[in-house]
Amino acid sequence: MPRHVLTIRELGEAACWLLARQAVGIRDAGEYTDFMQGRTAVLIFYQEALPERLCVTAAVRQMSGFVVYESPSIRRREELTRYKHQILPVFDYFVDCLYIFGIPVYGISPAPLNVERVQVKFPIINAGGPDAHPVHALADIACMLRCSGDLRGVTAAWIGCANGTLSSLIEATAFFPFALRVSLPPLVDAAPMREAAGRLQTPVTFTDSPEEALRGADYIFAGCSGAMSEDEAKIWRLDARLMGVAAEKARVMLSSSPIDVIAVDKEIFASPASLLRRQAEYRLRVHKRMLHWVFLDDESKI
Repeated sequence: MPRHVLTIRELGEAACWLLARQAVGIRDAGEYTDFMQGRTAVLIFYQEALPERLCVTAAVRQMSGFVVYESPSIRRREELTRYKHQILPVFDYFVDCLYIFGIPVYGISPAPLNVERVQVKFPIINAGGPDAHPVHALADIACMLRCSGDLRGVTAAWIGCANGTLSSLIEATAFFPFALRVSLPPLVDAAPMREAAGRLQTPVTFTDSPEEALRGADYIFAGCSGAMSEDEAKIWRLDARLMGVAAEKARVMLSSSPIDVIAVDKEIFASPASLLRRQAEYRLRVHKRMLHWVFLDDESKI
């Protein structure tokens, strides 16, 4: 059976730790290898996302593989969602690996909850969606591991609207020993995430204000801006005042592209607190380790 990367929960604790640790251990994120030589990865994107496309393409090409990109198409999304049982097995003839982006992962998952299994022989990797983003979560956890060395006693704060990365970070608290505080604007329905965190019984707490979430936090995730009003955007804005309540050497990470997240002052972007470039590097590292993991049964060969 092929291995898939769909959600943090389905990956499991051993695989999540393996991928995060190995991502940290790569000597050079841009190293060229021949691991994907002769293999073709198809990228089916349902939304425009240049950073994700660049990262996946770089990972596959730097490992000597081939990439076929399918631009966003409502017709393709409907086709694969409605006829996945018929179409995905046909892909076996043409692809070695399939990336999906911008679709709820359980819309196409080979083994979704309460849905009949779809038999495919190739790995499927969720490169990001509204309900799960395992790549970003593991890459950002790898960043925290790289900076802190040990996640015990580490607190991360999320301020702003939710996305798939937040869902995956919440799931990750079941495997990694960091605490997560979440502050969502009133327009966001926090009930599903509160319920998910409650089922996990892990150190995930929801606060009423960004200040409460950031108080003493070691890492700050700038969440999405969503459909915030002008007044809400002023409250959910990462500036020097808000940074002042976090830990002295708190680091800042973005949950999405800079234009889609809450406002972050340019001075913070330009300061040592910003992990923007390291986030990009570790996403490339994690994508490469995921490709090893889905194709190799014996991780000792990595």
